[in-house]
Parts: sequence; C-alpha cells; structure tokens
Amino acid sequence: MSHERILTSASAHGEWTDLFRHQLSLSRLQPGELCLVVTDTAFNPAYARAAMDAARSLGAQVYQICLPAEGPLPEKSFGAAVREADLLVYSSTHKLHYSEQVREGLAAGLRVLMAVQPLHAMRRLKGDPEVVRRSKQGAARLARASHIRITSPAGTDLSMERGGRPVGALYGLADEPGHLDFFGCGMVQVAPLEESVQGTLVLNTGDQMFYLGRYVHEPVEITIRDGRITAIKGGLDALLLRKTLESFQDENAWRVGHIAWGTDRRANWAAQALQYADPGASGADIESYYGNVQVEFGSNNDVCFQGRIDSRAHLGNCLLDCSLYLDGEVVIQGGEFVDEALR
Repeated sequence: MSHERILTSASAHGEWTDLFRHQLSLSRLQPGELCLVVTDTAFNPAYARAAMDAARSLGAQVYQICLPAEGPLPEKSFGAAVREADLLVYSSTHKLHYSEQVREGLAAGLRVLMAVQPLHAMRRLKGDPEVVRRSKQGAARLARASHIRITSPAGTDLSMERGGRPVGALYGLADEPGHLDFFGCGMVQVAPLEESVQGTLVLNTGDQMFYLGRYVHEPVEITIRDGRITAIKGGLDALLLRKTLESFQDENAWRVGHIAWGTDRRANWAAQALQYADPGASGADIESYYGNVQVEFGSNNDVCFQGRIDSRAHLGNCLLDCSLYLDGEVVIQGGEFVDEALR
C-alpha cells in the first residue's frame, strides 16, 4: 500500500498521547482523580499506554489492568478496581459494557470510555462540542416521544414504541457521572419495547451491514412482526444476512435490538471501503454518519440500552435517505434533520 506508516506496535503510543489527552480532558479527568486503564493480551498495547500517558499528563492517578484475552473476568479484583475508579478507559476485546461490575460502577457515578476504533477514525472523530450538543439535544427530543416510525423511498416502513426505555446520547466523551461512551461515536440511540416493532425494513443499494463490513449491492427486504424477523428477501446480500443470523444458532439473533441516528458531519460513509495508513474498518464512521438511521438485530441488554434481548449477535444495519418520525412529527426527512436545533 502506498501509505506512510502503519501504527500497530506498542512503541507507537507516543503518536497517540495528544489524541488521548484531548479526549480525557473533555471527559473532565481532573488532577487527583483515579483513572483505570484496561486492556487485554490480544489488543494493541499502544492504546492503553497512550491513555496512561495522557491521564498522567493531566495530573490524574492512573494504573493499568491487562486481562487475558479469553475466559471470564476476574470478578473480585476487577470489581474492586472499578469501584475505586473515577474514570475507566478500556481498549479491549472484552465487551465490558455488558459486565455487571461496570453496571454497578456506573450506578455509583463512574465515567466509562471505550476506545477501540482504528487510529484514523479516532483522529477524525475526536471529541467536538458541536457533536456533543447535537447528540444531547437529539436524545432530549427522543426522550419526550413514545412512538417511533422509520420510512424510506426504498420501502422501509417500521414502527415501534419506546415505552420507558432510557435514551442514549453518544458523543465520544465520558464527561458526566454514570455516563458510558465510545471514542469516535456520535449518535442518539434507544432500545424500543421488543415486541412493539412492526413492519418492513428495506436495506437499499449503498446502505451498510457494517457487522459484515459490507455495502448493500441490491435491496434486501426484511419483514418484522412483533419485534422478530420473519422473512428476508433479496439476492446475495439477503443470503449473507440470513446465513449470518443462522450461524448464531440463537432465536434472539432474529430480534430487533435497538435503533439509532447519526449526529457527526465529519463521519465518512466510504470509510469501510477506503485504505488508510492505520489499518482497520471504522464502524464509528458508519454509525455516526450524519442523518443515517440504524436498525440493529440481536442483543440490547448492555448497560446503555437496558433491554431484554441476550444474544451473541449484535448486527448493525445503517441506512441512508430515511425519514424518522417521533409521535407523528418528522425529525429526519430523507436523511436531513428537519428540526433546526438538531442540525
């Protein structure tokens, strides 16, 4: 590849420290606070090293835990470490946002930041006040709504009820007590009441099944009844989606877990297709892409969504040119925000 460098070794942490300092500063890490950095034996150690150097430069107390890549978490020692921390930063193959220890820590006021995206994505999508504003205002608008409807010119017409489910504003910063966020993300999300989801979801050409790292080549029509997929029609893309869902051997993989919309104008829809100097496809670009709408299949029982679907599947599908209605009022029309406050 005709690129200048690929940063994959532990020695690259010096390239990243300023970036992590920016993110931890906006996450309000204060002198004297305790920052816990978590990684594992399979993850690039440069992430954790850069996070530690950044925390130390801000005057915080900081130390690192390196978990084994496989096997359960060491519940006693890990739980104690989480309870003592003010800010948890983790770059790991473990999905700590599903862990009971992190759930308890958040309830006690812990701030949590997951940092796993490729460096090129984190550089481009680092913390920005405009994304914070747009995500928080969007979440406030969604929290006032009960009914959600998604439509598109391709044939999507999907409706659902929010019920009392919490609404999440994601903007890449762990800046408030009890808030968990993902470095590089900008979106508004919610897990609707599972059995309330009804209608048709059409993935059109150019939409993304980003779990598969794949742009849709020809339309996929998905029928959903009482929150469960009952039919998938189309060509190769439909076949791949169906086979992927079947591979989990889990009925919950076929259920709608959550929906979201993107809030970051800097996100690049083409990121999955581009070659960068620093390797790795950026799911954050796709989820965060301004005005796109996401419908996810599978689990929604993490600390953010607080839903009832427990599954190894978590398949995000991101769509362009959708319209989204809250209690009958259009909020996004053809991929553009109608509400001036959300633009």
